[in-house]
Amino acid sequence: MVVFAITRAGYLELEPIIKTLKYPVWVGAGVLSNSELTELRHLGLNLTNFSYSIEPNNMETILDALADISAHHPGHRIWLECQPE
Repeated sequence: MVVFAITRAGYLELEPIIKTLKYPVWVGAGVLSNSELTELRHLGLNLTNFSYSIEPNNMETILDALADISAHHPGHRIWLECQPE
């Protein structure tokens, strides 16, 4: 399983699962500060942050991001935060 948090609110909702360190996590740009990214990686979290922000209702950007995540984690289920209109 891979966790994909698009917003800070979404990250915070998933934080108890994320902090188990069991699952790779991907976040949009700006979801976490540089110091938070560094701290989580230091704890051993497999964490990737996109260089661009992703809106939870922009399905085109979300699908592009999912393709990138799938390329890095083939065969894994991706748990996604989104808010379709």
